[in-house]
Amino acid sequence: MLGNDPDHARCATILGEAIAAAGIRLVYGGGCDGLMGQVAIAAAQAGGTLIAITPQFLVERMRMLSSGCQTISVPDMSIRKQLMFEYADAFVALPGGIGTVEELTEVMTLRKLERHCKPLVLANFKGFWSPLLGVFDIMSEAGFMNSSTRCTQMVSATPEAILPLLQRSVGFEHNEPPKSVLLPTIPVLRRSHVSSAGPG
Repeated sequence: MLGNDPDHARCATILGEAIAAAGIRLVYGGGCDGLMGQVAIAAAQAGGTLIAITPQFLVERMRMLSSGCQTISVPDMSIRKQLMFEYADAFVALPGGIGTVEELTEVMTLRKLERHCKPLVLANFKGFWSPLLGVFDIMSEAGFMNSSTRCTQMVSATPEAILPLLQRSVGFEHNEPPKSVLLPTIPVLRRSHVSSAGPG
Protein backbone atom coordinates (compact mmCIF):
# COMPACT_ATOMS: atom_id res chain seq x y z
CA MET A 1 0.00 0.00 0.00
CA LEU A 2 1.12 3.54 -0.76
CA GLY A 3 -0.62 4.89 2.32
CA ASN A 4 -3.07 7.77 2.52
CA ASP A 5 -0.64 10.65 2.06
CA PRO A 6 0.45 11.26 -1.56
CA ASP A 7 3.51 13.13 -0.29
CA HIS A 8 4.96 9.81 0.88
CA ALA A 9 4.81 8.44 -2.67
CA ARG A 10 6.33 11.66 -3.99
CA CYS A 11 9.21 11.36 -1.51
CA ALA A 12 9.72 7.70 -2.49
CA THR A 13 9.97 8.73 -6.14
CA ILE A 14 12.56 11.39 -5.33
CA LEU A 15 14.60 8.84 -3.38
CA GLY A 16 14.49 6.31 -6.23
CA GLU A 17 15.65 8.90 -8.73
CA ALA A 18 18.48 9.97 -6.42
CA ILE A 19 19.63 6.36 -5.97
CA ALA A 20 19.82 5.88 -9.74
CA ALA A 21 21.58 9.21 -10.29
CA ALA A 22 24.21 8.31 -7.69
CA GLY A 23 24.95 4.98 -9.40
CA ILE A 24 23.89 3.04 -6.32
CA ARG A 25 22.30 -0.38 -6.73
CA LEU A 26 18.92 -0.83 -5.09
CA VAL A 27 18.14 -4.08 -3.28
CA TYR A 28 14.49 -4.48 -2.32
CA GLY A 29 11.75 -7.01 -1.74
CA GLY A 30 10.37 -7.04 -5.27
CA GLY A 31 7.22 -5.91 -7.01
CA CYS A 32 5.75 -2.53 -7.88
CA ASP A 33 3.45 -2.12 -4.87
CA GLY A 34 3.84 0.16 -1.88
CA LEU A 35 6.45 2.79 -1.25
CA MET A 36 9.32 0.38 -1.86
CA GLY A 37 7.78 -0.37 -5.26
CA GLN A 38 7.54 3.36 -5.91
CA VAL A 39 11.26 3.75 -5.14
CA ALA A 40 12.07 0.82 -7.45
CA ILE A 41 9.95 2.13 -10.33
CA ALA A 42 11.56 5.56 -10.09
CA ALA A 43 15.07 4.09 -9.91
CA ALA A 44 14.44 1.80 -12.88
CA GLN A 45 12.94 4.58 -15.00
CA ALA A 46 16.00 6.72 -14.23
CA GLY A 47 18.33 3.96 -15.46
CA GLY A 48 19.30 2.53 -12.09
CA THR A 49 20.38 -1.01 -11.24
CA LEU A 50 17.98 -3.07 -9.13
CA ILE A 51 17.90 -6.45 -7.44
CA ALA A 52 14.54 -7.80 -6.26
CA ILE A 53 14.67 -10.63 -3.71
CA THR A 54 11.25 -12.22 -3.50
CA PRO A 55 9.68 -15.51 -2.32
CA GLN A 56 8.25 -17.52 -5.18
CA PHE A 57 4.71 -17.29 -3.82
CA LEU A 58 4.93 -13.48 -4.03
CA VAL A 59 6.41 -13.58 -7.53
CA GLU A 60 3.20 -15.34 -8.54
CA ARG A 61 0.99 -12.74 -6.81
CA MET A 62 2.76 -9.41 -7.22
CA ARG A 63 3.09 -7.11 -10.18
CA MET A 64 6.82 -7.27 -10.95
CA LEU A 65 9.02 -4.78 -12.79
CA SER A 66 9.17 -5.84 -16.42
CA SER A 67 12.71 -4.66 -17.18
CA GLY A 68 15.86 -3.27 -15.62
CA CYS A 69 15.63 -5.46 -12.53
CA GLN A 70 17.32 -8.73 -11.60
CA THR A 71 14.88 -10.92 -9.68
CA ILE A 72 16.12 -13.54 -7.21
CA SER A 73 13.38 -16.00 -6.26
CA VAL A 74 13.73 -17.61 -2.81
CA PRO A 75 11.67 -20.25 -0.96
CA ASP A 76 10.34 -18.13 1.90
CA MET A 77 10.30 -14.79 3.71
CA SER A 78 13.10 -15.64 6.15
CA ILE A 79 15.57 -16.40 3.34
CA ARG A 80 14.40 -13.26 1.53
CA LYS A 81 15.22 -11.17 4.59
CA GLN A 82 18.56 -12.91 5.13
CA LEU A 83 19.67 -12.34 1.52
CA MET A 84 18.54 -8.73 1.53
CA PHE A 85 20.55 -8.16 4.68
CA GLU A 86 23.65 -9.82 3.20
CA TYR A 87 23.41 -7.88 -0.06
CA ALA A 88 23.04 -4.50 1.61
CA ASP A 89 25.64 -2.06 2.91
CA ALA A 90 23.03 0.23 4.45
CA PHE A 91 19.32 0.42 5.21
CA VAL A 92 16.54 2.94 4.71
CA ALA A 93 13.23 2.53 6.55
CA LEU A 94 10.40 4.16 4.61
CA PRO A 95 7.01 4.87 6.16
CA GLY A 96 5.21 1.55 6.29
CA GLY A 97 3.28 -1.02 8.27
CA ILE A 98 3.99 -3.81 10.70
CA GLY A 99 6.36 -5.62 8.33
CA THR A 100 8.50 -2.49 8.07
CA VAL A 101 8.58 -2.12 11.86
CA GLU A 102 9.60 -5.78 12.23
CA GLU A 103 12.48 -5.42 9.77
CA LEU A 104 13.56 -2.11 11.28
CA THR A 105 13.76 -3.47 14.81
CA GLU A 106 15.58 -6.59 13.62
CA VAL A 107 18.26 -4.47 11.95
CA MET A 108 18.59 -2.46 15.18
CA THR A 109 18.73 -5.63 17.30
CA LEU A 110 21.44 -7.21 15.13
CA ARG A 111 23.42 -3.97 15.39
CA LYS A 112 23.06 -4.07 19.19
CA LEU A 113 24.34 -7.67 19.17
CA GLU A 114 27.32 -6.52 17.06
CA ARG A 115 26.35 -8.71 14.11
CA HIS A 116 26.81 -5.77 11.74
CA CYS A 117 27.76 -2.09 11.69
CA LYS A 118 25.75 -1.03 8.64
CA PRO A 119 24.09 2.39 8.79
CA LEU A 120 20.35 2.80 9.06
CA VAL A 121 18.27 5.84 8.12
CA LEU A 122 14.65 6.33 9.13
CA ALA A 123 12.88 8.27 6.38
CA ASN A 124 10.85 10.41 8.74
CA PHE A 125 8.70 12.02 6.05
CA LYS A 126 6.19 14.42 7.63
CA GLY A 127 7.14 13.05 11.07
CA PHE A 128 5.94 9.52 10.32
CA TRP A 129 8.50 7.82 12.57
CA SER A 130 8.42 10.45 15.34
CA PRO A 131 6.00 8.45 17.56
CA LEU A 132 8.25 5.37 17.32
CA LEU A 133 11.32 7.49 18.06
CA GLY A 134 9.43 8.74 21.11
CA VAL A 135 8.90 5.13 22.22
CA PHE A 136 12.64 4.54 21.82
CA ASP A 137 13.27 7.57 24.06
CA ILE A 138 10.90 6.13 26.68
CA MET A 139 12.70 2.76 26.50
CA SER A 140 16.02 4.51 26.96
CA GLU A 141 14.80 6.62 29.89
CA ALA A 142 13.33 3.50 31.53
CA GLY A 143 16.63 1.64 31.20
CA PHE A 144 15.49 -0.85 28.55
CA MET A 145 17.54 0.57 25.68
CA ASN A 146 21.10 1.78 26.02
CA SER A 147 22.23 5.03 24.47
CA SER A 148 24.40 3.29 21.87
CA THR A 149 21.39 1.38 20.52
CA ARG A 150 19.26 4.53 20.55
CA CYS A 151 21.89 6.35 18.50
CA THR A 152 22.47 3.65 15.86
CA GLN A 153 19.82 5.02 13.52
CA MET A 154 19.96 8.29 11.62
CA VAL A 155 16.82 10.25 10.84
CA SER A 156 16.01 12.24 7.70
CA ALA A 157 12.93 14.39 7.23
CA THR A 158 13.44 14.70 3.46
CA PRO A 159 14.30 12.24 0.68
CA GLU A 160 17.07 14.52 -0.57
CA ALA A 161 19.02 14.20 2.69
CA ILE A 162 19.02 10.38 2.86
CA LEU A 163 21.85 9.56 0.45
CA PRO A 164 24.23 12.23 1.81
CA LEU A 165 23.74 10.73 5.29
CA LEU A 166 24.44 7.23 4.03
CA GLN A 167 27.29 8.29 1.78
CA ARG A 168 29.11 9.79 4.76
CA SER A 169 28.61 6.55 6.71
CA VAL A 170 29.34 4.00 3.98
CA GLY A 171 31.80 5.96 1.86
CA PHE A 172 29.98 5.81 -1.47
CA GLU A 173 32.02 7.39 -4.25
CA HIS A 174 30.75 8.17 -7.75
CA ASN A 175 33.75 6.51 -9.45
CA GLU A 176 33.57 3.26 -7.49
CA PRO A 177 31.64 0.16 -8.62
CA PRO A 178 27.94 0.35 -7.71
CA LYS A 179 27.20 -0.03 -4.02
CA SER A 180 23.96 -1.33 -2.61
CA VAL A 181 21.14 0.21 -0.67
CA LEU A 182 18.41 -1.97 0.70
CA LEU A 183 14.82 -0.89 0.73
CA PRO A 184 13.12 -3.75 2.52
CA THR A 185 9.80 -3.21 3.53
CA ILE A 186 12.73 -1.32 5.01
CA PRO A 187 15.20 -0.01 2.39
CA VAL A 188 18.85 -1.02 2.58
CA LEU A 189 21.96 0.62 1.11
CA ARG A 190 25.03 -1.24 0.03
CA ARG A 191 28.31 -0.03 -1.42
CA SER A 192 27.22 -1.59 -4.64
CA HIS A 193 23.63 -1.94 -3.55
CA VAL A 194 20.93 0.01 -1.85
CA SER A 195 18.17 -1.79 -0.01
CA SER A 196 14.89 -0.43 1.12
CA ALA A 197 11.89 -1.58 3.02
CA GLY A 198 8.44 -0.41 2.25
CA PRO A 199 5.06 -0.66 3.82
CA GLY A 200 4.41 -3.97 5.46
